[in-house]
Amino acid sequence: MLRLIWLALVAVLVTIPCSIATIVVAIVRSTSPLIDRIVRFWGASIVRAAGIDLHAENLEHIDPNQRYILVSNHYSYLDIPCIVAAIPQPIRFMAKVSLFKIPIFGWAIGRAGFIPIDRKNRRSAVKSFDLAADRIRKGNTIVVFPEEGRSRNREMRPFQRGAFLLALKSEKTIVPIAIDSTYDVFPVGARKVTPARVTVRLGNPIATANLTLRDKERLLTESRGQIETMLFGGPSVGG
Repeated sequence: MLRLIWLALVAVLVTIPCSIATIVVAIVRSTSPLIDRIVRFWGASIVRAAGIDLHAENLEHIDPNQRYILVSNHYSYLDIPCIVAAIPQPIRFMAKVSLFKIPIFGWAIGRAGFIPIDRKNRRSAVKSFDLAADRIRKGNTIVVFPEEGRSRNREMRPFQRGAFLLALKSEKTIVPIAIDSTYDVFPVGARKVTPARVTVRLGNPIATANLTLRDKERLLTESRGQIETMLFGGPSVGG
């Protein structure tokens, strides 16, 4: 319980000044590299406060000069800080629209180019993916959680197709990501934070150039298969 209180305190004390700094920088230039440094500092601060021993594997699978669609499993609120702290890319997320209504924080992520998505509104969701494609054109790597929510157990939820349609539309390479052990640190419904080692593993890049919409199911299956192998050594039950 004390760790959870400490994490909440640090989250507030770090998020507010980082959000204000992001707003100020974004007013001048919404694509400033300084925003990426602020985001990484925020993520690293949350990771440390949670007592996470963070490791990244296979970073050589990404080219620092290229941009990607990162497709990840989703166990915990701590997944986002772990990703931005571990992967040296100008990362933006597709995030639920309610986050953008939070004073200061919501204004900051909106100014920084994070993409709000209301999955209950199909027309709005389609517009969000158009915004994501625009962010890629402006030089950002986009992270999508295709489970569309945190998994309540170790098995992944079914993948939705939006991330793969975005990859096909932008012709950007997909890189599957497995976030291993945030489930042990702070799963859905937890009332305590349990410090542990967390590993962010990057899978093999999947090229999408010259593919068509007919390839979306193959991209989904291949991405999910890689993530399951990195997490469990093979397909999970019901996967």
